[in-house]
Amino acid sequence: MDPPLSLVTALLAQAAGFPTGDTAQGVELSLVLTPDGHLDPEIYLNDPRPWRARRFRPDREDWHGELVREPESWALRGAPEADGPLWFLEADGLRPGAYLLLRRPDGESLTFRIVSVTPS
Repeated sequence: MDPPLSLVTALLAQAAGFPTGDTAQGVELSLVLTPDGHLDPEIYLNDPRPWRARRFRPDREDWHGELVREPESWALRGAPEADGPLWFLEADGLRPGAYLLLRRPDGESLTFRIVSVTPS
């Protein structure tokens, strides 16, 4: 049996043009977490399901992709076969109140505050 997926929802806390964040913008990640709220490369490699990602903004169509493991880091990419740029993800733990950072391909960073982690 595959480990249960969790849905991590995070809202924009700070980015260029949004110094105090924007609760209408965010990301959702569907993935497997360790009991202490971390991503585990071994769990990822042994899970046959894609770990989905969605970025939402009120002024644009939702972006859909998936979480992938890169050497020594985690990243979001648009589609399994896509050669497009990766958005690198940094987080010490994925639990409510914690922050995650997405680094865009152009180097700009967006900081998100995790507001919920629920079974999906």
